[in-house]
Amino acid sequence: MSKKKTIVIDAGHGGVDPGAVNGELEIKESDVALQYGLTLYWYLAKNYTLKMIRERDVFVTLADRVKMANAFKADLFVSLHLNSAENPKARGFEIWTSKGQTESDRAATEVFYRIRSAFPALAPREDWSDGDPDKEAGYYVLRKTRMPAILIELGFVCNNIEAKWLTSPDVMNKYVEAIAMGLEQWAEGGA
Repeated sequence: MSKKKTIVIDAGHGGVDPGAVNGELEIKESDVALQYGLTLYWYLAKNYTLKMIRERDVFVTLADRVKMANAFKADLFVSLHLNSAENPKARGFEIWTSKGQTESDRAATEVFYRIRSAFPALAPREDWSDGDPDKEAGYYVLRKTRMPAILIELGFVCNNIEAKWLTSPDVMNKYVEAIAMGLEQWAEGGA
């Protein structure tokens, strides 16, 4: 790598916005996303220039998240979330990008393959209709950032089994390591 890539890590939600909540297990998406974000920062710190959108449990608007990322002139924006659904048995991970084929798709694909390889039993929720596994949407942080951006739904907080699994320190470290490996592959230009 000739120049250190600059990556913004966005731990979703926070403060007055807990995101998805599993009341039975007292697990908030915002807390878990922050733990994953801080761990990812630690994994990437040696090889990248990094910016955390939030480093503690505070509320940051979507507009401010985008403004911070754009001001930082990042090469990639990575947003971390937990999913939820009416079905408490919903499970699996998803990676979202903006609509159309962009550099975001390559980053999403690299991360997707590393997560799938690290956790073969974790059901990938994918959309291959355009030739790659990411799902596409017009989410604000994906549309408004001026750099490639991916949003990772790590798993389902509404599923008690998956929520407990996601909050295990061993799983978190292995999961973040897989994401970091995907980002490294993306930074090096792909496989």
